[in-house]
Amino acid sequence: MAITIAVAFVLSPFVVHHLGNVAYGVWTLVVTMIAYMGLLDLGLRGAVTRFVSRDHARKLHVEASRTVSAALWLRCWIGVVILVISVALSRVAGSFFDIPEEMQRSAQWAILAIGTGAAVNLTFGVFGAVLAALHRFDLLSGTVIGQTLIRAAGTVWLLTSGYGIGALAAWELAVVVLGNAVLTTLALSIYPELRVALRRPDAAILRTMVDYSVYAFLINISIQVIYYTDNLVVGAVLSAGAVTFYAIGGGLIEYLRQLVSSLTVTFTPLASSYDAQGDRDRLQRLLIQGTRAALLLSLPVELVLYFRGHTFIGLWMGQEYAEISGGVLRILVLAQVVAIANYTSGGIAYGLGKHRPVAYWSAVEALTNLGLSLLLVRRYGLEGVAWATVIASVVTNVWFWPRYVCGIVGLPLRSYLWQSWVRSCAAAVPFGIAVYFADRLWIADNLLHFVLQIGVLLPIFLIATALCFRKEASTFLRGLKQEPGLQV
Repeated sequence: MAITIAVAFVLSPFVVHHLGNVAYGVWTLVVTMIAYMGLLDLGLRGAVTRFVSRDHARKLHVEASRTVSAALWLRCWIGVVILVISVALSRVAGSFFDIPEEMQRSAQWAILAIGTGAAVNLTFGVFGAVLAALHRFDLLSGTVIGQTLIRAAGTVWLLTSGYGIGALAAWELAVVVLGNAVLTTLALSIYPELRVALRRPDAAILRTMVDYSVYAFLINISIQVIYYTDNLVVGAVLSAGAVTFYAIGGGLIEYLRQLVSSLTVTFTPLASSYDAQGDRDRLQRLLIQGTRAALLLSLPVELVLYFRGHTFIGLWMGQEYAEISGGVLRILVLAQVVAIANYTSGGIAYGLGKHRPVAYWSAVEALTNLGLSLLLVRRYGLEGVAWATVIASVVTNVWFWPRYVCGIVGLPLRSYLWQSWVRSCAAAVPFGIAVYFADRLWIADNLLHFVLQIGVLLPIFLIATALCFRKEASTFLRGLKQEPGLQV
């Protein structure tokens, strides 16, 4: 994630300034449209991770092989559907969005290339799910690092050579094919007992997977609406150029979500393994400590984005984006504070197969978000769309999630909120105050000064965290000293 964010940090202003507001807005619309193809996964990736992690822990390799084979067979057909939809979208996109006539041909080719990449990703992504089920996040991350660096190098060369979004899409397709080839090879090598057969699965395995994945599919639909419909609403109601201003603020939020997800994604197979072993105590500890970790990782970033996001965007992308994109960013941060607090809860619900109620609440959040966005965008513009996201997120993440996850792991609600939410937020308060005053009294002339200022203030957060969790920190350090071969 460090490499991904660093590359995005350097590359984003480069791409925006080389393409321009309109072309970058069109590129964002293309990527957002194809992102909806991920819905056709139908929740199968989560099902593979859930069942393979469970069966591998029990050494039921035949059952794990049946699951992977069934998912691959289904995904091959879904890949064909994605290709057909991509062709249809390439024909009609110009009618739905304000795409300049001279860019419509490039947009069509970009949709076809990105859509083909989505088909490849979805088909062979089953092997990435196998690696996740085996807790081989080192191999998954290594592949992502390679893809990120190759993608970035190609992007720089193409844009400096004068190419546009069509060439960027073709390069993206090449990187996707390469990455999936690597993941497939690694999965088959790491799990030699796995026997994959591309044939129609029997009815029993299909029913088992559908019972799990249908609700995961509904959740995925809701996630797509919550996080990716905003750009489409802006593009359809306002303009392609306005998408750029919204996407800059929303993009920083996406990087934050990816950062925390890189931690919490490991909790689904962990929860599944603990459940298979009947270890309720570890599940409760995973919920408390995982939520703490997610909050302590995200809160410093959220505070910087809230109080100094406009300054950062001005130094990073240019002063013309600071006020508008910074305003969008400040609003969206409010939604992420409560959403990220429940990322661990989501991983546990998936791992236990207890995500049916989650699907219903996610659908409510998505519909509320979309309805409010369409209602507020015409009157309040970009900020109206952002506030729609906040309102829907707060209702779901404050009311539903804490009560539900405490119920499925058998943990008192008050204890969970105090141990994870309250103490973590208390640790962040002194740092937030320091960032607030720094933005008003300590002017940053460039990005290097900005980063150094945050680095100077960060020890305030570390000290406050150590004080708020001094007992846990002491226990952790004593445990490290008792481990053979470790020195502290």
